[in-house]
Amino acid sequence: MAAHTFLGDERRYLLASVLASKLLNMGVVASAVQPLSILVIKIDEIGDMALSTHVFAYLKRDFPNAHITVLCKPLVKGLIIADPNIDAIITSVDDWTSRFDVVVELRGTWATLRKALVLRPRLRLDRATVRLRRKFSYGQLHETETNSLIVEPLLRNKEPLDPLIYVDEDSRQTVVRFLQDCGLESYAVVAPGARQLLRQWPSERFADIIRWVYERYGLRSVCAGGLDDAAKIEEIIAMCGGAAIAAPRSFSLTNFAGLCKGASLFVGNESGPLHIAATFNIPLVGIYGPGVPRVFNPIGARSVVVHRVLECNPCDQIHCVHPDNPCIRRIDTSEIRDAIIDVLSRL
Repeated sequence: MAAHTFLGDERRYLLASVLASKLLNMGVVASAVQPLSILVIKIDEIGDMALSTHVFAYLKRDFPNAHITVLCKPLVKGLIIADPNIDAIITSVDDWTSRFDVVVELRGTWATLRKALVLRPRLRLDRATVRLRRKFSYGQLHETETNSLIVEPLLRNKEPLDPLIYVDEDSRQTVVRFLQDCGLESYAVVAPGARQLLRQWPSERFADIIRWVYERYGLRSVCAGGLDDAAKIEEIIAMCGGAAIAAPRSFSLTNFAGLCKGASLFVGNESGPLHIAATFNIPLVGIYGPGVPRVFNPIGARSVVVHRVLECNPCDQIHCVHPDNPCIRRIDTSEIRDAIIDVLSRL
């Protein structure tokens, strides 16, 4: 019932968002707008933001004199704080107090919709318009493509760009010192956590892969994640016999990004850390459970997804119809080993 209510509310929001844009954009030709101020709304999680960063680059490339502000969740701010394409970051709708020439809603809320109707930008571009148009024609695109299509009406230059996370020098140096202290030159990064339990591959299988990577490639693994993943990481390291260490719990999102940037391999569940790592085009293996096929696959030519897609996919990622044998547990270590061999053979 709760999932049904949520979906109903989401559909109402999508419809309201489309109607709001039609009202605000009446008589406006998007390609003729020359904005000096742009607000990008992305009230979403870490992985979703990682798949959106090319939007900031598009806007700054085409409108270098525009002041670009991003409205996001407080937790996600650290991921984009070093992005040179962003001029300001706010983390509350209450901080949106002035009128912007253009509002780009990559992911909004009822509160951001109401604020747009009050402050009335010259142009509003929104996710709902793209999603509904695609739903009635070709189906849902990869998330990066959806984000590109949202801003496409405004852009002059149609050359595509890829998402990218920027690492500031202080964060980079913090990672360098950590690696030096641990005696690591080449290493793998393993991210065994995920927000939903049904997206978490078993700890003992991660440990098996970590030991195998060390034996075959001589790579020790740095296990990383959020505070909620600490117990799982400790459990895995205890099973690895020295083949793995934990990243400092004090690491910020940009520290983690710096760690991934220099890694020889990344292995992890579908999660925010995986999408951060994928922006650096390193060899990467994503272990996927109940997620929608293709829509949130990692970007990068050196990324491989291992995904058992069952008849019940996609689901709400909370209530499983196969609780004794969920889809992610059907992935065995041999599949991950084969995927690692594949990505490490790619130039």
